[in-house]
Amino acid sequence: MRVLFVSANRESVPYPVAPLGAAYVAGAARNAGHEVRLLDLCFSEDVEGDLADAVRQFDPELIGLSIRNVDNLTYPASVSYLDGILAAVASLKRHANAPIVAGGPGFSIFPDRLLAALDLEWGVIGEGEETFCILARCLEDRREVPRLPNLIRRGEAARGVARRVGRFAGNGRPARDLLDNARYLALGGMANLQTKRGCPFGCSYCTYPQIDGPSLRLRPPTDVADELAGMAGETHIDEAFFVDDIFNQPHDHALGICDAIAARGLRIGWTCFATPAGMTPELARAMKRAGCRGVEFGADTASPSILRALAKPFPQEDLRAAARACREAALPAAYYLIFGGPGETADTVAETCDLIDALRPQAVLAFVGIRIYPNTPLCDVAVSEGLIAPADDLLRPRFYISPGIGADALMAAVGARARARPNWVVPALGIRSDPTLLARLRRSGRRGPLWDLL
Repeated sequence: MRVLFVSANRESVPYPVAPLGAAYVAGAARNAGHEVRLLDLCFSEDVEGDLADAVRQFDPELIGLSIRNVDNLTYPASVSYLDGILAAVASLKRHANAPIVAGGPGFSIFPDRLLAALDLEWGVIGEGEETFCILARCLEDRREVPRLPNLIRRGEAARGVARRVGRFAGNGRPARDLLDNARYLALGGMANLQTKRGCPFGCSYCTYPQIDGPSLRLRPPTDVADELAGMAGETHIDEAFFVDDIFNQPHDHALGICDAIAARGLRIGWTCFATPAGMTPELARAMKRAGCRGVEFGADTASPSILRALAKPFPQEDLRAAARACREAALPAAYYLIFGGPGETADTVAETCDLIDALRPQAVLAFVGIRIYPNTPLCDVAVSEGLIAPADDLLRPRFYISPGIGADALMAAVGARARARPNWVVPALGIRSDPTLLARLRRSGRRGPLWDLL
């Protein structure tokens, strides 16, 4: 069967991000005997024309549509991607006579809403390798499609879909030959890879457990290092990003990956997301030794009351310990902060800023307001406080900002703090995040994170 995968993501700020999830499913489909191609719309200057050309040249019998995000998650400079996704689907329907199956993390948060909005018959929630391939075989053989884990049909409620996650180590590797690695690198992007799937934490606003499942599924460290070595040797990639929700958990697994990378003597820099919880001096040294060029901590806040309100799994002391570990290892660290959570006031804003100052981070990336997603505790809080109605369609972005401070006062407080600190970046307020500057830095051939320059 000829299967065309289309990545609908067109966002390139702060970096263009290669469609790793689509490449994983494409790799699984290829292993199952299908002929596959991938059209990445990130760099397209003529979406209609590129889609028409891809369909004409390949004549797909099945189309997989990957939806990474539905908006940019940024208040007050919110941008919805929905109209572009709708236009891409309409174009595919005009040019192709093939079923379209939606998937990806953005789809998985709003599966029933997006199937209805896009007028599609099928979608895959969460992990897609196994389900997509079974569906493809049923359609190819013209057999009735049974009820499959993770498969949602138009008109079906998402809560009625049985969910299943596989053993990540057995899912195979992504079809990296389908990705335009050279172009991503030329524009300052980084290759991306995963060491695990799943998130065991329960942060009140977060959708990762919905998308990847609540339990960790780990790849063997040697397998991760082998993939990284292959990326460096076969496609000349010299910079990578571990897209795990939390690279440093479990601690020993992360340590094993660092040791395996170092043992191979790979000359490749990398960055990762991490949690302050369990960031030890031993791990920081191992990450530095293995080529880590920066770690991005999802701190969100440093106020004890807001940490509790957001259900963050660490206390202030973990923030201090993580900062010490990185500083002693000469490992650059950035901290993501999200202001405006339940109970936020001017005092808690100041409390967070003061502690973050004491940590002496390389950079701070701050956001105001928290994107409200369905089926999260934060959504329930927003309903209970009357900020949204139970029936509100959250496909178009809505943001939570604590009534205890309000949007105007929050933006003023965060903006004043950020402008007085040269290492703070606030995209929504245009503080050290000018798109023209970002593009110039990317085109300069700069590899790795930009936050240490901004």
